[in-house]
Amino acid sequence: MSHYEQPSRLGQLLQRIVRTKGLAEQTSGQELNEIWKAAAGERVAARSHVRRLRSGVLVIAVSNGTILEELRSYLQHELLVTMQQRNPERQIKSLKFIKTR
Repeated sequence: MSHYEQPSRLGQLLQRIVRTKGLAEQTSGQELNEIWKAAAGERVAARSHVRRLRSGVLVIAVSNGTILEELRSYLQHELLVTMQQRNPERQIKSLKFIKTR
């Protein structure tokens, strides 16, 4: 009967890993969002949030068209440098701003 217990243990272990990884990703996302809000300032932070970080691209969702254009045109480089300095371990290569409702 012991050979039937191993898959059950393996399944439990995998479930635990998935739950832990999901929680770690959520915590990482929350940390990134807090750092973004501090870097962006109160006015921009009120209308934006971190959507995801994938392959070095930090995607920021922005709910205001005027702020979106300001980020793309004037603030992108400055905010990228700030995010890189505050998060060197995450290796952020670029910022991408997307419009949300």
